[in-house]
Amino acid sequence: MIQLRYNILYFSVVSTILLSVSSVYANSNNAQNLPTIQLKSEEKEEHIAKKAVSGLKSDTPLFQTAQSVSVVTSEQLNQKQAFTLTDAIKGIAGVSAGNRSRRGWDDIIIRGQSASNQVFIDGLRQGTSSDVAIDLSGMDQVQVIKGPASVNFGQALPGGIVNLVSKRPEAKSFANADVTYGSYAFRQAQFDLNYSPNETKEGAFRLAGRIADQNDPVDQVYFKNFSISPSYNFDLGDQAKLSTVASYQHREYLRMQGLPVIGTLKPNPNGQLASSTFFGEPSFGPYKGDVYRLGYTFNYAFKNGWNFEQNAAVRKAIMDGRFVSMLQWVPTSNFTTITRQANVQHYNNLNYTIDNQLKNTFRFYGMEHNILMGVDAMKDRSEQSNFNCKIDNFNFYKPIYNTYVDCSKQLSPKSTVSKTEYVGVYLRDQLTIQDNLILNLAGRHDWAKTATDNLITGKSTSQNHHAFTGSASALYNINHWVAPYVSYSTSFTPTSGTDRQGQAFDPQTGKQLEAGFKFQNEAQNIQATLSWYNLVLDNVLVTDPNNASFQVQDGQQKTKGVEAELTANLSDRLRLNASFSHMYEAKISKDTNRNKIGQRLENTPENTYSLSMRYYPVSDSLGWYLGTGVRGESAKPITGDALIDVPAYTVFDAEAGYEAQHWGAQLSVLNMFDKEYYAGSIANKDNTNRLVALGSPRQINFTLKFKY
Repeated sequence: MIQLRYNILYFSVVSTILLSVSSVYANSNNAQNLPTIQLKSEEKEEHIAKKAVSGLKSDTPLFQTAQSVSVVTSEQLNQKQAFTLTDAIKGIAGVSAGNRSRRGWDDIIIRGQSASNQVFIDGLRQGTSSDVAIDLSGMDQVQVIKGPASVNFGQALPGGIVNLVSKRPEAKSFANADVTYGSYAFRQAQFDLNYSPNETKEGAFRLAGRIADQNDPVDQVYFKNFSISPSYNFDLGDQAKLSTVASYQHREYLRMQGLPVIGTLKPNPNGQLASSTFFGEPSFGPYKGDVYRLGYTFNYAFKNGWNFEQNAAVRKAIMDGRFVSMLQWVPTSNFTTITRQANVQHYNNLNYTIDNQLKNTFRFYGMEHNILMGVDAMKDRSEQSNFNCKIDNFNFYKPIYNTYVDCSKQLSPKSTVSKTEYVGVYLRDQLTIQDNLILNLAGRHDWAKTATDNLITGKSTSQNHHAFTGSASALYNINHWVAPYVSYSTSFTPTSGTDRQGQAFDPQTGKQLEAGFKFQNEAQNIQATLSWYNLVLDNVLVTDPNNASFQVQDGQQKTKGVEAELTANLSDRLRLNASFSHMYEAKISKDTNRNKIGQRLENTPENTYSLSMRYYPVSDSLGWYLGTGVRGESAKPITGDALIDVPAYTVFDAEAGYEAQHWGAQLSVLNMFDKEYYAGSIANKDNTNRLVALGSPRQINFTLKFKY
């Protein structure tokens, strides 16, 4: 408690220092009368996003940003029928989502690197480990920032981050609701209410929520969701703005683990395994998770042109779950029966985050300088415990459920408390020269402390890290239609543990070189990006060649690829989204095991592609609309098995709907031709008998909308 009070005091002092510096500058006799630049919240954009303010900590248009950024707007979320984060970011170039199928968590890979633990809301990190998958009913946008993001957010793997933008009160009153019924008994109700007494954002209140219940194509599996998110904007006058947002989410589901390779991708002498087979135990479950979050954004515009912004949030997540995993085939069963292991899990996470920013724009020596300086910090406490139970074997060809699970003896119990604290200081100068050349220079220094308490052995370990990260980029706006760019950026991620000599591990470090082109038309209703990147992750933990019980930091991973994305309103009636990614290299480049060198990184297809269109025969606001889409990816090798791949797949989607002034209807069909495919591969306990994750079958949803 003392430490927590100290941290809160420290954050407050830092905020005061920033405000004081700005005030001194304002009152200085030599201070110039600079133009006032008002801070802007995330703008409401229906189909084409032109900015990603909270994800980039910048109000600069995406066309002038020397970095690959993909934004899924609220209209695109509706078109995708995206209720989960995985649904929302599928089809984004360089992103592999849901590679472990419908297991109930957010599984994300960006440019070959895991990003499951790098999910932010309104520019604030959710925690150091993934727990409860995020519900999108309270979100307006999903932003994918590709490449190292440490210069803005501190510790992060170099592939990229995902930032979600909360729904905030708007300057008009409305009441929207919809109900949906679909395949596998999918039932859902959503609402979005906004009250603005003065037709302004100040003093406005908004409430969004969702309740859903769905069975799964896999026997016994189901998902239940409830979420609610209120937000309120205070009216503090012309210079100060305060917006608060809270949320509560409850999830309950039975976890699905996929199917063995033998019987799916490899032949089984007893025949193909049924894709609906659940090898867990329905009476041993389910998962239940609750997430509480409270955050705010405070802006203050000084009269001298400086602007102060503070974002802060506290998040509490609790999850308890039980699931059954496969160990191995019973040797005498001729591939009919597996041995299993039941596992009981508990997660309890408490996270505090705060970010202080000071911004200004001024001209100096004929150049425009857009200055950002800030201090951010996080305090995270994560309690994790689990143990195993005995459970009977399972015969895939003669399934028997409601068997006895023996938890009288807790096998292999583990219980740890992990703590992470960090403070980062960052500075960025974006220079615009003659309105065409934009240079961006940024640097950041972080001080981090990680500690782990083993509640069973009583052993505690702690490590201190500090790291400098930076980025530099140049973009040249040729004619407001085409803008070539090049950028270089670095990242760091603390690594817990020690080597066999007791030496603490250094942080993992990443670096990326990216070059490309940004495109737009004069009306800015066509936005496109073509990019090439070369990404390297160093200090990867690998097996110690002198003692296999320990690890050393002699590993390295490399990823190279080309990405193209297009979002366009080709006319008042036709809207188009397209993406293509060619990740021609995603490999282990260094390892103490020479057999692993050159292996492709797990669940990283070489090619991914998507194309979707929506056409309005009469009007883009009222009347009928039709839509269609195609998405897919190339084959993915299975780690440890050079003879088999997760096969390539292509699926087609379709939609039709009608929008009236106060009501609407929509019919959507995902995976229209019911293509059977696999989403990725999953390691089991000993990584010798791998599993494959099932792709999503055809899903038909019908929605009625009410708008007032």
